[in-house]
Amino acid sequence: MEQAFILTKNNCINCNHLKMFLKMALQDKYKDCLVEVHQELDAEKFTNLVKQFNVLATPAIIYQNEILRTFEPQPLVNFLTKHFGKK
Repeated sequence: MEQAFILTKNNCINCNHLKMFLKMALQDKYKDCLVEVHQELDAEKFTNLVKQFNVLATPAIIYQNEILRTFEPQPLVNFLTKHFGKK
């Protein structure tokens, strides 16, 4: 199964909002599709993805060559449904 990367970091309120939305509102149904890459826990991978995809802020979700740069609910659901087909 292909997976998307979620770029997160410590003390990021928006990162926490995104993770809470995924867990509570979407009931973790995309849990197997998403891999968290945490700046402080996996610095090398985080830095490589930031450079490769020109990410300027967290959170960001990367799937193949497409990047979602918002944690707003509707764009997030649209992005996940488009790539992983779960509703």
